[in-house]
Amino acid sequence: MVNLSDVSRRDLVKTLGPAAAAMGLAGCLGGNGDGDGETDGDGDGDTTSTTTQSSQIQSGGTLNAGMKVGIETMDGRSVTGLQSFQVFYNIYSKLMRWRRDGDELVLVGDLATEWEWEDDTTLVVSLNEDAVFHNGEPVTASDVAYTFDTLYDQPQYTASLLFAQDVTVSARDEYTVEFDTGDQPFASLESTLGFIVGIINEEADMNGDMSQNPVGSGPFVFEEWVDGDHVYVNKFEDYWKEDEEGTQLPYLDRIEFTIYPDVNTKLTTLEQDQLDWIDLVPRREVERIRNHETLVTQDSGQGAFMGIIQFNTTAPPFSDPNVRKAVLHAMDWDTVLDVAFHGVASRADNFPIPPQTGWDPDIEDPYQGQDLDRAEELLAEAEVDHTVEFTNFVTRGDNIRITMQELLQEMLNQNLGMNFNIQIADGSVVFEEQSNNNFGFTVSGFNGMFDPDQMFSVNLIDGAFFNYGGYVNDEIQTLIPQARQTTDRAQREELYRQIAEQYIADAGKYYPYWDHAVQAMHPRVRNYQPLLDQEWWFEQVWLDQSM
Repeated sequence: MVNLSDVSRRDLVKTLGPAAAAMGLAGCLGGNGDGDGETDGDGDGDTTSTTTQSSQIQSGGTLNAGMKVGIETMDGRSVTGLQSFQVFYNIYSKLMRWRRDGDELVLVGDLATEWEWEDDTTLVVSLNEDAVFHNGEPVTASDVAYTFDTLYDQPQYTASLLFAQDVTVSARDEYTVEFDTGDQPFASLESTLGFIVGIINEEADMNGDMSQNPVGSGPFVFEEWVDGDHVYVNKFEDYWKEDEEGTQLPYLDRIEFTIYPDVNTKLTTLEQDQLDWIDLVPRREVERIRNHETLVTQDSGQGAFMGIIQFNTTAPPFSDPNVRKAVLHAMDWDTVLDVAFHGVASRADNFPIPPQTGWDPDIEDPYQGQDLDRAEELLAEAEVDHTVEFTNFVTRGDNIRITMQELLQEMLNQNLGMNFNIQIADGSVVFEEQSNNNFGFTVSGFNGMFDPDQMFSVNLIDGAFFNYGGYVNDEIQTLIPQARQTTDRAQREELYRQIAEQYIADAGKYYPYWDHAVQAMHPRVRNYQPLLDQEWWFEQVWLDQSM
């Protein structure tokens, strides 16, 4: 068993190397930028089309999809790079998946036909007995137990980093899985299972390499991956799901994911009708594409990516909470969102869980709106010199992050007299500098964490992988496991309100904005729905071949 706080960044660097580790959990931290600030949303999941479409579902056809660079592995036990996760989401089945239900998010079964808490520490999951892997082997409880045993066993299987508490997984019988959380409840376990971990076939894993040649039980079978060029998948003819009318899923015969390092080329190729669908629209082009004569847009809406500022609390000037608070009051986020995000992001209230989840701890964010007078008052109370020089590192090519840092640099240097520098470097360098607390503050993002425990366990626990800057609040260290081990939701929400009050009072972390996401496609692409965790799900997508 591996507890999240037991795995350090240094351990991961030893296992994967600095370059791979820098990408290591991009699906959860800062994984949305594609080099030019390309994400969007208007909160409604809107669709725009001016072309008459057939309402009759059609099976067959090849979906030509454009995506950015970013594949690192095809192993379902990893969350190494968002694009890797997005592609193999369609190759592996999970136990559960998150789905939209109107304005809410709900957890639905995938391999799991049902699940229930037998007691406070025992979750029992029943598997679909018709499910088979791509090699013809049945999906059994032993495969699920094997997946988790190996997940915890080796650091390169980075999904283990997102389990905040020890879990023992075992097969009760051929199609029944038991999750034992030990001496204490693990209230966020179901949410975590719905976000990560594609189930692995033991025989295929023992005799092959899941990172290069994945064998799952999802709707599509892996064919080929050429690094930096493309990934091809084909319909799984023995897929175990049908639609409500009894039609075999998936509808598509094939998906060809083509990698485009240049986002503008990708969009132009779509407009020239040489692609059916692209993963993200360049921000500066969002308004134009929304009003395009022939293209359709799908917006994820608020909740896709949570922006986060993490201060280096281990050294001046941000070791002093008054300096941190002053900086937050001096930041003009209306300007940042308008300039860096081209207006397609929205202000958040300093609580990092999407509103669609129903979590509403009723906190008040004191840092809404720029207040330079209050910032000056706080600096006067600070016990360190706020003009101490610091440098923030930004990944080369990540233009939206560069723009954000430049805007914040101007605000803080001019308005507060700070000595704020920016250094642009390769991702591995940025990762290493941040891991060693050689920075002033980071600006990045998270996605896919729909239970507060998931977010706070990786971000606020002392020593956790994503706690950049070493912020530690002793009361928070007690409250987080207490909330995780509380089964009553109302009581948990009250504990999360107390946690938020603590990090707000300390200005230890700040969650300033929701970064949306938009895909674009031709109207012939039917039934595509963006997922709030930013994965791509093509199980029930079909092509109107009359268009």
